[in-house]
Amino acid sequence: MFKFILILVLIFFIIKFLAQFFLKSFLKKMQNNAGNQQSQYNQKKEGDVTINTKPDQGKKIDKNEGDYVDYEEVKE
Repeated sequence: MFKFILILVLIFFIIKFLAQFFLKSFLKKMQNNAGNQQSQYNQKKEGDVTINTKPDQGKKIDKNEGDYVDYEEVKE
């Protein structure tokens, strides 16, 4: 019975050690990949222009409605 418990505890510690080792290496790899992607995103050459927003699509009017005229109310 004592041997069984001892073997069970040893297996538990071995699994814990291996899990920590693989988790640390996996996290380091993910951190390096994120850093590489960030550095690639921030690299800009002089004169490059980037636009990150979509332009407004404007008003969409059905062609069967007729003419549409924008107006402003003027208060006197």
